[in-house]
Amino acid sequence: MPPYETGMFLKTPKEWMYRGEGNCNIVISLPRTKEILRIRKTEKPKSLLGWLLVFISDFFYWYCGKSFKDEVRDLGFYTKVMRPLIGNQYTSDSKQVFLTRKQMQIFKDGLIKKRPEFRQNKTLQYGRASLFHDFAFLPMEYDHLQFCENTFSVEIKPKQGYRPPKEQIYSNCFFCMNQYLKLDKKLIKYRTKYCPEDLFSGDKLRMKMALRYLMEVPQNNFKIFKNGLVHYDDKQKNMGVLQEIFETDVLEELLIDEFCDFIQRCLITNTVLDSSSDNNDSCKDCNNFKTSHSIAINHNLYENRLPKGSVLERILSVQTLDLEGTHSTYKKLSKSGEWENYGFVEKLLDVLDNRKEKCVRCTIFEMVNAQSELMFLPYLISAIAKDCSLMITFRKLKQDVGADMKNVFKTRYGTFLVSIGVFDLYPKPLSTIEKHYKRNKEIFKALKKREALT
Repeated sequence: MPPYETGMFLKTPKEWMYRGEGNCNIVISLPRTKEILRIRKTEKPKSLLGWLLVFISDFFYWYCGKSFKDEVRDLGFYTKVMRPLIGNQYTSDSKQVFLTRKQMQIFKDGLIKKRPEFRQNKTLQYGRASLFHDFAFLPMEYDHLQFCENTFSVEIKPKQGYRPPKEQIYSNCFFCMNQYLKLDKKLIKYRTKYCPEDLFSGDKLRMKMALRYLMEVPQNNFKIFKNGLVHYDDKQKNMGVLQEIFETDVLEELLIDEFCDFIQRCLITNTVLDSSSDNNDSCKDCNNFKTSHSIAINHNLYENRLPKGSVLERILSVQTLDLEGTHSTYKKLSKSGEWENYGFVEKLLDVLDNRKEKCVRCTIFEMVNAQSELMFLPYLISAIAKDCSLMITFRKLKQDVGADMKNVFKTRYGTFLVSIGVFDLYPKPLSTIEKHYKRNKEIFKALKKREALT
């Protein structure tokens, strides 16, 4: 018998929808329970022998539970590291589930026509799945309020809003420079004017302009959902969704401005009455480390630009863990020994379990001088925050609510109750450092090529 309890198995959902996917995971929406099923992906075999090996590995995973244990490890990292750093108020509880071979095949068959062609090189990985709250819907605690009919949500992948001091020498951020590489590789048709550093600036005008640029060229960084279904993205720029949100037929340009103003306010507002128990920024040991660090002065240029407790401030606070940058971090890695890709996760969890009085951030800072893969923790955890997604979910209210509710926003076209979530917070492998290093080299090559043509 496999080492799983029957309670961990997922009952086959009668209704499910493809929500989207990244490089590592496919996300499936379960509308009846308002949950998200996240399934890990793996490379699709390219030969008969490859498929045979997959069958054997699936058999091995079932009886030995390897991939199931890998998911336990990743969920432990999410729960004990990323949730405290970002804040419980912005993250979802998680529950690991096991999918049978029959269920996996049902999902595979149903996803064939829905997945983008460029994602078809990967398939679902057996034994690795988890359930989360679907941030495209409001939490059930608000069901007692009187709302208008539809729930809307805006998904943003904000990307890197912070550069370590050694990378501040470049005139542009890596996201903007990477646009030229993506053009060369034909991964995008148009270069976006969106810059993450504008969105994270805390300046209202810069932030609103960044949001406008996201709407103009969404790429994979901006979507609007209506009742859990995509109504605006890179494929369908349906501006009519703004009229549906505000329930008005005023001019499109006025609605765009009001919408960007509304989303900007959501991004800089601490919508929770007290988030102090969810993060570690007040830890004296952490603050002492930053103060005594040789490059702390430059690092502090990024402090206090966003209101404390706002979702962008929480994400930026994790991004600033990286004080070295990609090039310096890779040089350290290349001089180090051979380590497992995810070995640092289990070691960090062991450290945290044995030092319960220490905050997560403080523990990460203390590992910088460790003679093991733990020295790369600041970079790897920062990388997660540079690649995470957030979702702002809102629904128009029919009634007035208490003035003390910080998650209620008034606009020219009605009042909305808002909920905000952050996701895509699983650990990245140690090989991420080398991957980023090689990508940056390609970026500089693409830039030189363009400079030579102009």
